[in-house]
Amino acid sequence: MSSTEGQHHEHHYTHAHAHAHGHGHGHHGHHLGITESNKQHFDENASTFDEWPRARERAQRVGVAIREVVPTLNKETTSVLEFACGTGLVAKEVYPYVRSVVGMDISSGVVELCNKRFKEELGADEKETYAITANILTDKDILPGKLFDIVFCSSAYHHFEFPAEITTALIGFLKPGGALLVIDQYLKPGEAPPEVPEEHRHHVTRFGYTEEDMKELLTGVGLEVVSFKEVEKDPQDTNLFIVKAVKPKAD
Repeated sequence: MSSTEGQHHEHHYTHAHAHAHGHGHGHHGHHLGITESNKQHFDENASTFDEWPRARERAQRVGVAIREVVPTLNKETTSVLEFACGTGLVAKEVYPYVRSVVGMDISSGVVELCNKRFKEELGADEKETYAITANILTDKDILPGKLFDIVFCSSAYHHFEFPAEITTALIGFLKPGGALLVIDQYLKPGEAPPEVPEEHRHHVTRFGYTEEDMKELLTGVGLEVVSFKEVEKDPQDTNLFIVKAVKPKAD
């Protein structure tokens, strides 16, 4: 394995875990130990999140993809929630085009760095653009009364043990007619997914999603899938997709 491949591998099995695992695992008591150990690990290692060589480049590509699938982003009105926000690399790319971005993550360590980024790099109004620490499946009264035009989650769904439950919870933060965007590792139809190494199976549930898998997941919880496309490729990174699904408007 080359040094680049090694860094690439390290990213997929460690870089995103802080903001991914706990959301699913904490829902069931026998997984609580995994949740807490992951949370502790990434609280302690939060400062390494941005060191992966392609992390910033991926965030830039994802930011472009988000703007392409939601061309109506409005600096004066659009409100955004990023679930599993990490240190805010993708939020940073989205922020210049919207009114506000709220980040949510289970790791207080990365949330602290995300808030620092919002303040120091973006000069954002901390009353509107900020990050919070929360477990979406177990915590009560998260962001009470707040609904968003856009909810997005980047490079975390393949870590979720209970993606349907998490997606249902995310729908609860969307305005009627609002859109959920999921960006994750793309498996083409008929492509055999690489086997997740034994030592990572406690926190990586699958290598990625096919278009059919993702559409089945999103429609199964009541969303309308309106687009599915590949994110612009980087030969040094895994292929990604972005899917847009809309919450039905109230009758």
